[in-house]
Amino acid sequence: MQGDAKERWLELCEKAAVEQDPEKLLQLMQEISRLLEEKENRLSELRRAKHS
Repeated sequence: MQGDAKERWLELCEKAAVEQDPEKLLQLMQEISRLLEEKENRLSELRRAKHS
């Protein structure tokens, strides 16, 4: 699943880099943000588990 998330992240970044439509760009940015939040949450959980 993490490999799929990475591919999705790269795909979204590539699309955002060339997107001209402001609405589509906003949607791409929101999805990128969601993926980053998920990754941050996973890393935080790993850090907490390590220090327990």
